[in-house]
Amino acid sequence: MNNQSKVVRLNNVPVIFSNLDKPDVFFGEPGHHSVTIPVDGIVKAEINKVHAEFGSKNIAGLRTTEENGEQIQFKTNVYTKDGKKRFPRQFDRKKLQLEEQPERGDVINLMLMAKSFEKSGSSYTCFYLDAIQLVERNSSVEVPFDSLDKEEEELFPELSKAQAVIKEKKEQATKKKDDDVDLPWE
Repeated sequence: MNNQSKVVRLNNVPVIFSNLDKPDVFFGEPGHHSVTIPVDGIVKAEINKVHAEFGSKNIAGLRTTEENGEQIQFKTNVYTKDGKKRFPRQFDRKKLQLEEQPERGDVINLMLMAKSFEKSGSSYTCFYLDAIQLVERNSSVEVPFDSLDKEEEELFPELSKAQAVIKEKKEQATKKKDDDVDLPWE
């Protein structure tokens, strides 16, 4: 096996998890940016095709969970090594920078760099994260809880009373100032 590399594009894949706004530092600094997607028939076919071309024994980041079934995680630490907290290559449908990272349920396009890698006598096909394009936002920023306070109930009534007193004093001062002004036609 030689050190091969290949650009791989995966289109319209749902996000299980993403760590793009800040690096994952669980295993130490500087950490890495990552995105996890489910492995369906199309994704599996593309991954297996590249894996067969490289002739590696294992695929890095591929695992099965009870909750999500077969999934794969794509990582990069290229930008975290440069001290960047946010993964910079996140784009929307119009190729503009994303303000917020894609979340669970969002649909994205992925640009990956596949490389063969050997470690401790085992060969791997690694898929490194290169760029993300948000296709469809399905995640929600809505809070799944009801408000704990009644709409008409004030949380800090003392503050409201103090603000009312201040407002009244300002109005009285303005009125007194207006009353003290001598107008030329009086």
